[in-house]
Amino acid sequence: MAEGHAVIRWARRLAPLVGAPLTHVQMPKRWGDRPAGLVGQHLQEPRTHGKHLLLPLSGGETLHCHGAQYGSWQVGERPLDLRKEEKHVRLWLQTAAHEAVFYHGPTVELLTPEELAEHERLTSLGPDVMAPLPDHTPGGTFDRAEAARRIRARGDDPIKPVVLDQRVVAGVGNIYASEGLFLAGVDPRRPAAEVTDAELDALWDAVHPMMWDGTTRYGRTKTTPPELREQGHDRWVYQRKGKPCLVCGTPIELVRLPPYDRATYLCPTCQH
Repeated sequence: MAEGHAVIRWARRLAPLVGAPLTHVQMPKRWGDRPAGLVGQHLQEPRTHGKHLLLPLSGGETLHCHGAQYGSWQVGERPLDLRKEEKHVRLWLQTAAHEAVFYHGPTVELLTPEELAEHERLTSLGPDVMAPLPDHTPGGTFDRAEAARRIRARGDDPIKPVVLDQRVVAGVGNIYASEGLFLAGVDPRRPAAEVTDAELDALWDAVHPMMWDGTTRYGRTKTTPPELREQGHDRWVYQRKGKPCLVCGTPIELVRLPPYDRATYLCPTCQH
């Protein structure tokens, strides 16, 4: 699933279309004639919140996209050589010089300002762990206090699936949750309410730079420093079951935690 860093990459890739009049808009059939009414409008600066991409339009409406597991964008100068069959296209935007195609994403919505303000899924999101500035560079404000409040409210639930719950913290996915908890020294099975403020700060201090580093990279997610990558180690614990911990040498363990039994990796020595 596209995590917060990947959605920021999507927003950046759409830059060539920003400010130019739309000449064609294609959406799923259920939207009827509404896409045609967007022709002539301008795409404004894309916004992100967690795993959600928001494309404001000059007419006041907003396109809302969520990629889930398989969504992806293709952006370039016209004409594009589509890399997938047109039946997989969910959103197609064209200007005189550029076009952008969104494949497979299950969520493509055109929202009025009122619908956007009252959107249950969007308004329930927790603080955005990336907290980007408008130009999508680091330095925005992630509300750590609100994140801590939402985490503690989950009581005895294991901290790992709580961090993955987008209603608690928006943008973190499975890889970064496992890697961040390792670097913070927190056992993913620990009750959420027992994780201290200092441990949560250590978690965010680990996750934030890793995810921002991911906004400039494509392909396999890498979380280790360059010196370890040069030795062939690009992740601390994720998908390293049975291999020695890069810090202490203890074999990495794989556990599955409710409610979704997502693969969770940990070092039983380094994480408590």
